[in-house]
Amino acid sequence: MAISIESFTEKLQQFAGVLQDNKYFDAISKGLMGTMPIIFVGSIAALVNALPIDAYQSFITDTGLKNYLQLATKLTTDMIALYAVFSIAYSMSKNYKQDGLNAGILALLSFLVVTPLDMSKDGAFSLPFQWLGATGLFISIIMGLMVGRLYALLLKKGISIKMPDGVPPSVAKSFAGLIPGLVIIAVDLCINGLFNVTSYGNIHNFVYHLLQTPLQNLGGTYWAFILTIGLLSQILWVVGIHGGMVCLSVMMPIFMALDLQNLSAYSAGQPLPNIVGMNFMLVYGIGAGCSIGLAILLVVAKSERYKALGKIAFPSAIFGISEPTIFGAPIILNPVLAIPFIVSPIISYTLAYFLTTMDVLPRLGLQVPLGLPPIINGFMSGGWRVALFQVFLILISLATYYPFFKSLDKHAKKEELGGAA
Repeated sequence: MAISIESFTEKLQQFAGVLQDNKYFDAISKGLMGTMPIIFVGSIAALVNALPIDAYQSFITDTGLKNYLQLATKLTTDMIALYAVFSIAYSMSKNYKQDGLNAGILALLSFLVVTPLDMSKDGAFSLPFQWLGATGLFISIIMGLMVGRLYALLLKKGISIKMPDGVPPSVAKSFAGLIPGLVIIAVDLCINGLFNVTSYGNIHNFVYHLLQTPLQNLGGTYWAFILTIGLLSQILWVVGIHGGMVCLSVMMPIFMALDLQNLSAYSAGQPLPNIVGMNFMLVYGIGAGCSIGLAILLVVAKSERYKALGKIAFPSAIFGISEPTIFGAPIILNPVLAIPFIVSPIISYTLAYFLTTMDVLPRLGLQVPLGLPPIINGFMSGGWRVALFQVFLILISLATYYPFFKSLDKHAKKEELGGAA
């Protein structure tokens, strides 16, 4: 049995290593994370714009501030696909050790080439917002990966203009990207032309109806969320693999699209369509494995070993950093702490999900900055009910970890007393 468990763990580590080392998944993860400041700005603007206070709403409307707040949302979350395609192509090209700036600019241009334009009766063109937000996110991922990889490949093959050594690097990079840029735009025009003769009309419609919508419907379910974020992520952590990094490299595009749909609906004053997403994970997870309860127990431990660890782990856990707890306790390859580490998030996410379906908890519309302490991020994202529920989840985490940690702490205390004697 021991051999089979070791073999299974080794294969799991190899599989996770393949995902972590994959340049495409890495570019998606880094690229989407690069758009977080844009999303946070849009969330704050939406929050300030939608505060349900009559006197306040009258004030911002009469003074014209409401128009500026709506503009801030329009130019951030409603155009997130433009920022994402640049960021993903930049990361993809850098992964292959090529210039990221040129790749990002070409990817942005490529996205615009395949995006349909509106034409007025007088022949003027305009760019509609329909595909610039969450609905265009999957195309931004596809175009970002394609352009970033193709640009790096063309440069590696020497298909570029090479300037003499005395030319400034900025000028040399510009000329180096000229031929790859022409090749990439030619490919984009071919893609655009091919989809124009289909019933879909453009690649956005094709991907949205055949790929993005089914994936969001699947990824937005309770079971998909629990199996990936609630269970698989924790199991990977237990065997020494960064579970969040592995699972989010696959699920992040789906979760971010779901969150952006909620944010757009919140900004428009409409009902929020989705329950789960990145925000759901961050607000109700309270650290990997809901380990904030363990971090609190470390502070009040009887043994000096765990008490010293608590001085480091607890301040980090408050700001959502679980690594000191996970590696210090340790939870990795620890069969005692592995049980609450896996069970606690399943309990938290399950309670949060079904209480949301019953309208006891609101759906989360605002994306909050990473690193905000629980209760504060809950209040900002969903109001006082979410903040109060987070207090309840912390108590559940404490209760789940307590019997297991008490046993370890008691054993460590005995060892310390024996060593002193």
